Amino acid sequence: MGSSSPYVCSPEEKIRERIIILKRYYPYLDFSWGDIDRLRLYKEVFANSITAANSPLLEKLKLGKQVDLKELASIMSDSQLRKVVEISPYKEIENFRGNCYTVKAGGTLELKSSWGEVKEAVREVVKAHGRKGYALLKVLAESEFASIDEIAGKVSEILGEKFYPARLLSELYTRWDLVWHSKNFNYWGWMMPLEIRPAVIEALSELERSPIPKLSTKDAEQELNEVKRMEEEFKSYLNSLVKERLDEAVNFNFGKTFSPQFLIDYLQDLFGPAIYFDHLLTITQQYSLADSDIITGSNNKAGSIGFNLALFGEPGTGKTFASKDMILGNESSGVPPHGLPGLNRYCGGMTPAKFIAIGEAYENRKLNFIVTEFNDWFKYRGMVEPMKLAMERGTIRYETKSYSIGPYKFSSFFSVNYNTKVEEVGYEVTVSDPNFNAIEDRMLCRLHRLTKEKYSELSKSQMRLMLGALQSKMRMVAPRLRDHLTLIYAIQTKNPMVRGIFNEKKILLTDEMISLIERASELVLESLRGKTVPFSMRLEKRAIQLASAMSMMNYFSTSSDAIPIDKTAAKMAIKFFVEEAWIRSKESFPIEEVLKKFL
Repeated sequence: MGSSSPYVCSPEEKIRERIIILKRYYPYLDFSWGDIDRLRLYKEVFANSITAANSPLLEKLKLGKQVDLKELASIMSDSQLRKVVEISPYKEIENFRGNCYTVKAGGTLELKSSWGEVKEAVREVVKAHGRKGYALLKVLAESEFASIDEIAGKVSEILGEKFYPARLLSELYTRWDLVWHSKNFNYWGWMMPLEIRPAVIEALSELERSPIPKLSTKDAEQELNEVKRMEEEFKSYLNSLVKERLDEAVNFNFGKTFSPQFLIDYLQDLFGPAIYFDHLLTITQQYSLADSDIITGSNNKAGSIGFNLALFGEPGTGKTFASKDMILGNESSGVPPHGLPGLNRYCGGMTPAKFIAIGEAYENRKLNFIVTEFNDWFKYRGMVEPMKLAMERGTIRYETKSYSIGPYKFSSFFSVNYNTKVEEVGYEVTVSDPNFNAIEDRMLCRLHRLTKEKYSELSKSQMRLMLGALQSKMRMVAPRLRDHLTLIYAIQTKNPMVRGIFNEKKILLTDEMISLIERASELVLESLRGKTVPFSMRLEKRAIQLASAMSMMNYFSTSSDAIPIDKTAAKMAIKFFVEEAWIRSKESFPIEEVLKKFL
């Protein structure tokens, strides 16, 4: 069995494991009572390392008082931790198998990972006991402490049949050392050691992904290889990020100073005030792919941040550059990628039938499909309904005379471009299907109109790009932005590489944001000349999703687990709401009069 892990330990993970070791080898250290010789610990481990900063903490230890374990773990060195284990009265009976540290019963602390052997043990259990072994490990990994009856009930629910866990629990305990049998207050039960839970969960996740699903078409089977390649790309990028650049992604060098305003300033510096907004939308959509919850002040779920994005208008207005080149990068132009690695599937040249066939390979995955010629997908009859289901992330079934696809549940998103005929007032969709408005209604849409101002800025930015004037600025920011984005996505989707190091967060829908949307809606309705409303209530939802996704940029500068909607993000969302309502109403109200009351 392997004994090393491909992942590295962050400072946060080291502290987490040190706390567990301190509790295990001196179990009453953070209590005001207990049979423990704190004075010995002070004399033999810490007496020679007193500084002005740690003196109050060590004085408590010297006087036999309870201490804060996180504080103690933060000031100690690996050599001091090794000494803690060596003098512990529990040294002969306890062990520890973490990702940063390993201690065998009766031995000394080693700076190596045991997660490789833990994951191998999980694979052996599942190989030997199949679904029963998998279900039991899953329940134990998700339970702090449980009686045998509680375990039996939860496993039986997963399996759909009665399960008696005693024999397999005993095997997990004696053969694989994956569980403990202990007493919690007044009753006996079972628990999985804290330090191995992330490794067990990761191993189970890998086993969930490894079986090749039964797919309907050869296209889907071939696409599964592309899916695995993309997943490996993301995994490799995240691994190098955690190993080499974690501190910068999180702290003041970038993470704690990055914000919606930072991104706006960066994009305006590159492209100017007329066209930066399109790039702001495409990058913000990348933050939305984690699909995190939006909650109210009373902790009720108000929605989620994930949205589909459409840039539409006349050809040659920069739509493809904003949605494809900026996200995926363009090596020939020297444009570095700003989007998530391995999570954007470019669909150039793909037919809608091909998409529906390969979509099955992406079931239960959250990615983004970039379609730069979306018009072409609607040259085929009957495409609106399956595409509508895909954008609602619903269950897709598609049948022809010769084959049947699905049913499967689509859980990813779209970033699309399509051409329209832009008129002096409003625009005309060039898609012949009369039901196409149902597709537009399910996306956050942005019209590209080639005004004189926009033409001038496009011309200047293209010339600067051709001369290499923009690339140096992009190379300074894009890699750090990408790290920031990748780390947040990994945390929010509970990736095993960062699980236990960071806690996922939600977006707080503030009263201020609600008031802004209500006021904007009222002003737009008051300004409309006709009696009918030319847009749906989904437009308000899209604005809230945009503000919420943009607020994720404040992730590491917000100490709370609920990130309030950023004021700048709220203004950008109102700008989108008013402009989109203006377009949908064929520009039938004075937009500047409405916008100046907010921006």
